[in-house]
Amino acid sequence: MSFNNNRKLSIKPFRQTGLSSFAHGSNMDQSTAMSAFSSLSTAIDEIHSRNASLLSFEELYRNAYNLVLHKHGGLLYDGVAERLGYHLEKSAGALVQMAMGLEAASAAGAVDSRGGSVTNGGGGGGNMDDINASIAFLSSLSSTWKEHRVTMVMVRDIFMYMDRTYVQQNRKMTVYELGLFLFRRVVWEREMTLTQEGQNEGEGKMASGGQGRQMKPQQILDVDPPRTLGNVASTLLLRVIRQDRLDRLDDAPQRIALLRSCIHMLLELSMPNVVGSSTSEYPRGGNSSAIPVYERDFEEAFLGETQDFYRNESAGRLSHATGLGGGEASNNILVDSFASKLPAKYSAMEYVHLAKSRIEQEKARASSLDLPLLHALSYCAL
Repeated sequence: MSFNNNRKLSIKPFRQTGLSSFAHGSNMDQSTAMSAFSSLSTAIDEIHSRNASLLSFEELYRNAYNLVLHKHGGLLYDGVAERLGYHLEKSAGALVQMAMGLEAASAAGAVDSRGGSVTNGGGGGGNMDDINASIAFLSSLSSTWKEHRVTMVMVRDIFMYMDRTYVQQNRKMTVYELGLFLFRRVVWEREMTLTQEGQNEGEGKMASGGQGRQMKPQQILDVDPPRTLGNVASTLLLRVIRQDRLDRLDDAPQRIALLRSCIHMLLELSMPNVVGSSTSEYPRGGNSSAIPVYERDFEEAFLGETQDFYRNESAGRLSHATGLGGGEASNNILVDSFASKLPAKYSAMEYVHLAKSRIEQEKARASSLDLPLLHALSYCAL
């Protein structure tokens, strides 16, 4: 067999379809750009519908690349944010309906130990039906979060070129960071209403110059902050943790894994985003958005609940105050004074052993939940 060494090797150019046919020097008008983004928008919808296997990510990446290359990065970025927000809004609506059903069941039956319903704070609620309903809600929230993260990884890969060029040049959040930001705003901070059309309209009027009814400063101070899905979730987390401390959780390892998943969600939502012009497109009243979500919505309440739990337990262990106040710390000075004179249920040595055991339990719980608060928990237990 002989080879013709004089034969020239030729490489055929890649087949160009759709937007790929645009030369680098040619212009892409707005109409063509909108048509191009339509295919990308449909792809985002398919990813949310778990039909990613039907997509050609190479072609999608090329279309996004051409849009940025032809100076339509702003249209692409805003369009991605709109589609992500649309799907998150649907997820938030389903969670709101679930939380409202939970609230209705709680109001009709058990009321927590602080005298409030599930959305009013407090980690009480020992009814097993309430606990199971709480776990079901947290499971749905965790699943929504996990699906969103998977979606954002695939969406990020499609718009990688936009992240490297348009995003950096215009000091925007990256696509993945935008996904975290939108989940926090649209889902976690979603008000407990079945629709937000009226709210969004009101925000728009306030941002555009304040048309409509103006509120006096004192009236603003008197308005209670709206309840959000995040408030509900944090309360339910405290409720389940309280049941774990009381050793009343069925299938505790699985429940702890669920709680850990929710804690990881809060910690990731608390990660600092790129601060740029994009943040002004989603204004938020006050400066609470600068506070990490984990600290703002969970840590403070968790430490307060922990301190209350062990204060009440120690009062019950050291005296007969449980017979007078049902195990809760009494606000009556005379009752507290009388209870302090009763003989202790445990000796000092027994109490020390109990305290050490509780501290070890809290350390193990904090470790299993990946809570960054071991020293604070030891202080609360003491």
